Amino acid sequence: MVIGRKVAKPRFLSSPTFDEVVCGYGEAQQRYSFREFCELPLSRRVELLLEHPRYFRNGQLINSADAMSFGG
Repeated sequence: MVIGRKVAKPRFLSSPTFDEVVCGYGEAQQRYSFREFCELPLSRRVELLLEHPRYFRNGQLINSADAMSFGG
């Protein structure tokens, strides 16, 4: 054990699990890249997640469980 030495921990959300998230429909539709979504305030992300967004990776729709796995 080394005292006084910090070990870098993997940063949560550092590896994208989806390319794009789409919230809403029609004119109210909003699209965010993975990075844009992660940079939103937590309260806004929760708000969007409650609206059951659609997640895409490589242009393909993926289920929310895969999108929210974050490599864990």
